[in-house]
Amino acid sequence: MTDPQEILQLGRWIARREGGAARLTWSEGEFILRLFEGRIRFVEGLDTSELGCRLGCEPANRTDLLQEARTLAAEREVSETQAMGAAKEVFQAGLRRWLVDPERELEVVEGEPDETDGPTISITHTLVELVLSDTSGEVASAILPDLDILLSRSPDFLDLYAPLRLSEEADFIVSKITGERTAQEVADRSPHDVDEVVRLLAGLVVTGILEPEPASLITGDVDLLPAEPLPEAPRRRLPVTWIAAAAAVLVIVLASIAYLVNRSDGTVEQAAAGSAWALVIDMGCEPQDLQRVLNKARQHPKALRPVAADLGEGDPCWRLVWGSFATREAAEAAVGEVPPDMQGQGFEPHAIELTGEEGEPPATPGG
Repeated sequence: MTDPQEILQLGRWIARREGGAARLTWSEGEFILRLFEGRIRFVEGLDTSELGCRLGCEPANRTDLLQEARTLAAEREVSETQAMGAAKEVFQAGLRRWLVDPERELEVVEGEPDETDGPTISITHTLVELVLSDTSGEVASAILPDLDILLSRSPDFLDLYAPLRLSEEADFIVSKITGERTAQEVADRSPHDVDEVVRLLAGLVVTGILEPEPASLITGDVDLLPAEPLPEAPRRRLPVTWIAAAAAVLVIVLASIAYLVNRSDGTVEQAAAGSAWALVIDMGCEPQDLQRVLNKARQHPKALRPVAADLGEGDPCWRLVWGSFATREAAEAAVGEVPPDMQGQGFEPHAIELTGEEGEPPATPGG
């Protein structure tokens, strides 16, 4: 069993979606990977002549794998889609060699890479596809050598997982990950093939979408009770008047909080000019809710997008949002335009302000 430390480090780096470069070294080679916002911009160190062999044309001898693909597409009468697909396959072959080699090393350097013209490749799609397609299980075993490890969703789970647009079966499996079950337990309880489940979990771990944490095991003899009985503490009874006073104070505090919240909402509304607003048309906090929200977003990728809602009560809830509006008033005025088949059964649509990437329109599917 080999330590997957470097693999988990790679996953955490990918999940941050920051610009930077990583040097991946193994016993027989190395390559340098440069990313920006989850997209591969440069791959240097792999044999780019393999692209010509796969595409049946003369190589262009570029050092960067993606630039080689773009050059072949421009000069060798090869479609850009075909050239980039071949580049992804060559890259996946290099990644596989690094993942399964126990002597692998990783060095990450932060910093935004240079801009590039032309198409790029999603690192998350590439890695998940690599792990899922490896039916030997060798790659999954390198990522998860010990299945008795707790799995939890990363803080940016929904932002990272939803764009993959995996199957409903995958959504069902992922919905069962609560941070309280090991990879082995998730696989054993699933009605799907165990090896397939393990490959899915491994693919989500190597991309930082799921975070592993060793399960706490108690070893040796532990005294759960003291040897000597503890002296019985004297019982004190609170006067009834104290209890009544405490209840009155609690009511006052709750009323004050409600008043401040209402005032805060009004202030935010007034200062929100120019912000991005949308309508929440479905929501839930249970595993089956996550599965339903992801399924609807997959059915209507151009109209719906899932957004995590952390209510401070443990695992996040999941909102399904529709539309994009400049103001709350504009969003509320469009409630009647929500297609009935998209709206949650019995759910009353309401406006919500979105920030950052949440406010961006749904992404077009693609790798």
